[in-house]
Amino acid sequence: MKLGEIFAKYQPPASLGGEPEQELIVLKKTISVKQRFATGPVIGKFLNAMKEKKLIGNKCPTCGRIQIPPREVCAECRVSADEWVEVGPKGQVRYMEYVYYASPDPLTGDTRETPYGMVNILLDGCKGNDTFAHLIRRDQMDIIKNGSNEVSGTRVRPVWSDKRVGSVFDIKHFEIDE
Repeated sequence: MKLGEIFAKYQPPASLGGEPEQELIVLKKTISVKQRFATGPVIGKFLNAMKEKKLIGNKCPTCGRIQIPPREVCAECRVSADEWVEVGPKGQVRYMEYVYYASPDPLTGDTRETPYGMVNILLDGCKGNDTFAHLIRRDQMDIIKNGSNEVSGTRVRPVWSDKRVGSVFDIKHFEIDE
């Protein structure tokens, strides 16, 4: 009850004849910095292999788990994983989610059309939960989900970009492998 009395005395400086508040001006512009960031030797090797339409992961010497994208250390055993193996490129969908967030591209500022489908794919050669996350072709999202809203285990293959530069966008999306 006392809060009303306490804050009733407060008046903004502009109403007391002081300086008027500054107007906030916003200039929407995508910032482009001509700078490159090193990914490190492990991810660098993975991205360079994508230029040649290959998906490579590293295998843990202890548990045999294949990590894709690769990491320097096994996420479960915490030991150095330096054995490289080629997997996929085809695989089986294990999980799919509709995404309704129109995330902006940090380079161009453009937003992606929603909804889009994110899939976790168990690539050929991998086992367990060693899935690779990527996009699914827009017109095939509903085909992958069956009536009970569970992933049907559909076989998929990657659609590669014509010009591959060694980035995650070298794969445009995955599509049903018929």
